Amino acid sequence: MKKRNLSQEKILACFRELAEEMDVQQITFQHLAKRLDVKSPSLYNHFKNMREVKTALTAKLLQELNDELRRSLVGRSGADALRVYAQVYQSFAFANQAVYELLISVPHTNEVILLEGIRETNQIILQLFESFDLTNEEKTHRSRELRSMIHGYLSLRFLGYFTKEPKVSPEDSYSWMINDFIATLQSK
Repeated sequence: MKKRNLSQEKILACFRELAEEMDVQQITFQHLAKRLDVKSPSLYNHFKNMREVKTALTAKLLQELNDELRRSLVGRSGADALRVYAQVYQSFAFANQAVYELLISVPHTNEVILLEGIRETNQIILQLFESFDLTNEEKTHRSRELRSMIHGYLSLRFLGYFTKEPKVSPEDSYSWMINDFIATLQSK
């Protein structure tokens, strides 16, 4: 084995690569070490265990998602902002499909860094509803509804659904779903 200049970034990048080939829950230090061409004990200089690797990657994913959302939403509001949010989120999920499940596991953690990241994502969503005449409680309900719709759609797409009807594209269905959601906001 060759001596490598390991870093947390290299290990996380390796984890992402491996996730393209195998389930994220199956990845071990041994898998990472083999791919990085190092001995597995050297990974312990950077992470205590796989949970710590997954936490670091999830925090990185949340930061990337939040940064992309903020960049894309600058100067946008109302229905336009909701459409942009939905498109950016979908694109991000597809670009990170192999590790997407890590984002979904955030509510099952007490890791402060992850809770801060998801809180930031939720704040972005709640700000989208500022253009609509909604109470704070309604914003919370609508936020949950939007996240449930998007995640449900993505989960089904990742499982291979929406491919049996060739005349209706899954992308058109996604747009239709988001536009229908927006129409319910505007009709209030």
